[in-house]
Amino acid sequence: MEMVPEMVIFDYGQTLADEGDYDAVRGNRAVLSMAVKNPRGITAEQLQEFADELTKDMEGLFGEEKRGKAEGEFSAVSFDRYLYEYLEIELGIPWEEVERVFWKGAARVRATENVKKLLDYLYREGIGTAVVSNMMKSTQSLKEKIDGLLPGNHFSFVMTSCDYLFRKPHPRIFGMAQVKAGVPADRIWYCGDNLFCDVKGAAGAGMKAVWYAPYAKKGQKAPEGVDYLTVNSWDELIEVLESMKRGGKEEW
Repeated sequence: MEMVPEMVIFDYGQTLADEGDYDAVRGNRAVLSMAVKNPRGITAEQLQEFADELTKDMEGLFGEEKRGKAEGEFSAVSFDRYLYEYLEIELGIPWEEVERVFWKGAARVRATENVKKLLDYLYREGIGTAVVSNMMKSTQSLKEKIDGLLPGNHFSFVMTSCDYLFRKPHPRIFGMAQVKAGVPADRIWYCGDNLFCDVKGAAGAGMKAVWYAPYAKKGQKAPEGVDYLTVNSWDELIEVLESMKRGGKEEW
């Protein structure tokens, strides 16, 4: 019989938060509004064209599917520095603030359905929570975003891959999370929407993998030889945990 976890760790995008309404040009426009010099008169659309060129050139560093399958990470700050300095755009704010301004402008964010209910339940049950996300943006930026989205949360820690070199599914980022959690890997459940990065990665690190399916991209292939729990709502995960408390057996 499976044991109730001591810690539940969550992915961020499409797990804790729905960022389906995302527009990079909208984010560029927000950043350009902070410019103190823009000698070429670069528009938000032109800025995005060059950003796309940079992304293409980065394939040699991170592979064609760097955002999907590479296991090393780069930061938004390093990307932004090259982007804006090359185009001779001078911004009147620190680089760390640039990523916040862009993110706020680009993404219209809302919490996933009943996630607050789940987090409150876990807190009442004495089950720790944390967040580990593949992200170019800093841990501090993500923490600020989460605190605004889910005020009063009790996350023990938040991690983004750009601050820890490795990205999911590499076992080292899960290993760091396990150290921070301070509990054995097999007492940690990891919840995410991506069958490769989240499910395969967590299971490979010895954690219990939970696939949160409602916001998952279509066409994902189930990882071979990996046991994981699929939930279609956070209420369903609460029901699983309640059943385990009563001594019930859940099928993985």
